[in-house]
Amino acid sequence: MKYLALFLIFLFQAVHAEEPAPWRIAIIGDTHDSPKRMEGSEGVAVNFIKTLYGEILKHQVDMVVQVGDMADIEGSAPVNGLAKRKELNKMLEEKGIPFYAVRGNHESLPFRAEQFRELFLPTWKQGAKGLATRKLNYGIRHKNASLYFMDIDLTPDQLVDFSAWVKRNRSKANTVPRHCLIFTHRTLQTPMQFRECLWGRYNDSAAEQQNIFYRNLRDAGVRFVITGHLHAHDLYMITSPDGKNTLTSLICAPAGNKVLPIPFLLPAKSRVKTLQYRSGITAYYILNIYPDSMTLDTYAAPNNGITDQGPQGSEFKKLHSYAIPMN
Repeated sequence: MKYLALFLIFLFQAVHAEEPAPWRIAIIGDTHDSPKRMEGSEGVAVNFIKTLYGEILKHQVDMVVQVGDMADIEGSAPVNGLAKRKELNKMLEEKGIPFYAVRGNHESLPFRAEQFRELFLPTWKQGAKGLATRKLNYGIRHKNASLYFMDIDLTPDQLVDFSAWVKRNRSKANTVPRHCLIFTHRTLQTPMQFRECLWGRYNDSAAEQQNIFYRNLRDAGVRFVITGHLHAHDLYMITSPDGKNTLTSLICAPAGNKVLPIPFLLPAKSRVKTLQYRSGITAYYILNIYPDSMTLDTYAAPNNGITDQGPQGSEFKKLHSYAIPMN
């Protein structure tokens, strides 16, 4: 009886053991300032970023990721904004926190690509593990996750090629991390009046390529795609045009003072199922990554698009957390 009791106690403790602590990725959306009202800002939402970084550092994150549009650079204007944006990352570097980014449409011109490569593309020397690069697409490995960063404005065929590249990288690895995430700027879907997403003007454009893209990402273990561009918080599930593969995706709220008008959301009968939607906010996100699950925490503050200063730390309120579906 004594040994049976000890066994039962051990069993009870094993069942009720706490889940291992997660590691965390902080995610921020567009940080360009429009119009450029702050002297010396170079089109960067300086005050917003400083406030957000102060809040993010409270979460003991492993890294910070930005999904493009780091500065408001118009036409052929000088690219000082990217250098200014890089300068603000000293707040993170002092704490040993790496920063990863993708290009947005504000960094899409060829000569900006070269500055992006110089300032933001990770290298082996910087300690990026499992680094794989293909032009300005790249991937890294961290603990139990593979993270892939997709460049701006790929054609539908190039999007298929990117998804196949991710799948190949995952299949040839000696050990495959449990999670796989994609970060890019443009969205998988678009509300009606904006009419621009990864695939073109309409959600159902390039349907054949979409089907392959979704299938490849699912086969690679991707369950979550994080984007920006539309300046509104939109967490949703989307199914490929053929109805065979589903991904969860997040459109990040802006981390600057440019706010777009409230979009017309797609009807419920579409391929998109909205999980959480907010407009008129600035936000940052904490993605908690556990051994076999992920949860998304959103910290939002009001944003009327007028103030230069941005919200105060006390204004950020945590929205309802979401568990990212793993099936």
